[in-house]
Amino acid sequence: MKKKIGTVYFVGAGPGDPELITRKGARLLSQADCVIYDRLVDPDLLKLTGPRCQRIYMGKEPDEGGRRQPKINRLLREKARQHRAIVRLKGGEPTLFGRISEELEGLVRDGIPFEIVPGVSSVWAAAAAAGIPLTDRRWSSSVAIVTGHRAVVRPPSAVATGHEAAGKGSKVRWEALAKGVDTLVILMGRAALPAIARRLQKAGRPASTPVALIRWASTPQQEVMISTLGRLEKDLAEHLSFDPPVVAVVGKVVLRHQQFKPQPLKGKRILITRPVGDSAVLRKRLQEMGAVCVHLPTIAIRPRQIPVAEAKTFIEKLPHYDWIIFTSHHGVDALSRLLRRHRVRMTRGKICAIGPRTAQSVRESGLSVDLTPADFSKDGIQRAFRRIPVKGKRICIPRSNLGMGDYLSNGLRRRGALVDEVVMYETVMPQISPARLKQTLHHLDGATFTSASTVRSFLQAVKQAHLPLRAVFNGAAVVAIGPATGKVLREGGIKRFSMPDGSWTVDGLVKAVVEAVR
Repeated sequence: MKKKIGTVYFVGAGPGDPELITRKGARLLSQADCVIYDRLVDPDLLKLTGPRCQRIYMGKEPDEGGRRQPKINRLLREKARQHRAIVRLKGGEPTLFGRISEELEGLVRDGIPFEIVPGVSSVWAAAAAAGIPLTDRRWSSSVAIVTGHRAVVRPPSAVATGHEAAGKGSKVRWEALAKGVDTLVILMGRAALPAIARRLQKAGRPASTPVALIRWASTPQQEVMISTLGRLEKDLAEHLSFDPPVVAVVGKVVLRHQQFKPQPLKGKRILITRPVGDSAVLRKRLQEMGAVCVHLPTIAIRPRQIPVAEAKTFIEKLPHYDWIIFTSHHGVDALSRLLRRHRVRMTRGKICAIGPRTAQSVRESGLSVDLTPADFSKDGIQRAFRRIPVKGKRICIPRSNLGMGDYLSNGLRRRGALVDEVVMYETVMPQISPARLKQTLHHLDGATFTSASTVRSFLQAVKQAHLPLRAVFNGAAVVAIGPATGKVLREGGIKRFSMPDGSWTVDGLVKAVVEAVR
């Protein structure tokens, strides 16, 4: 029986921001047996693939030309005979300057089925990220997209002798584009931009024509340079580090960039110390502000393996509690896992949850929240319970292995409550090598701490690396959530830090980071 040939899906990865991939593209990645991806594809997109998916990097460097293309063409046909679903993941939009025609030829010749899934091109993504509309009723009713790769690079001597440098650039009719198009978008043309600017001016485009260069569009590393055709060569000579990938927009629409407000944390390196599973929302919020997030998890959370006899005793006592106080969503998640494992439903008294994230976990477990303190801290719980009679009441606090017998439980006991603290999960401090710590701390603009334990573990790593505390942050802004976190920072010798103004949430933390970094 003849083996069925797989399907090759050409998927546009978008301009750089992994969130700009289409829903269909993300679904195909999750179902792929093999992914062949390019240089400009964000690594986060590969996390959408399954654990058994084969990932093959076939990125080409800017000056490589097409030397690797025949190998890619052969690889696509080879993998189609081995797998059911192959994703060819291309940066931007696959049908735009992506050599897709060459890759399709071999598939068509061999009868291999394929599908093209469009992506967000860097053409409009770069302009949008810089606040530039490609069309404008006053200035632009036409747009041309052109490749600048190896364009106009031949020296005058070559022209005199009739020899022209190889490449696509020789086919571009710059004179026609200079006069016939309002807005010109040039891709892959960083090296040739000075020559292109001269060519456009010679063809009649005014030297005062605005030019926007957008580098690493839609990513936290995005940079924008505004110039003119007449000044472009000089500006690029003064900014040699303005390397590819660069999208150039030429035309009066670039003037709209003047109204664009840049992201407040654009290009700022911000340290995140939260555990891996808790950092996604904070990272996303900071990146939306333009930050480059540096992740160094100083703690890790793992469920506690509760002995069967202890678990049985706890489950029997659970229905008799008047209050269950959750100080973290980890306590909610750990308790839900325990009940599912023992196939029992939670019959309960009232529930108190610190903050919206913990309250959300309670609701997701099918329960309701009776009390959420206005102040998202243990002090806030203490104040909220001052108005609630607790004498003789049975209270359960599912918590981590750290902080047993702290002022929350002791304060409730002093008021006559019968408090049981149950260790449901463990907070552990991973080993952080001195080399990794030093590399992480290099050129930081800000650092965030979201719990006392993240601070303690960080300070322990600093001590083990023999780093002087005064040089750890080197002027970077330090921001902490909550008084308990701030207290440990002060005790550890870090006196200068900021805290959110009364809002111990991710959004409050991000707002405090913006203000502190300014």
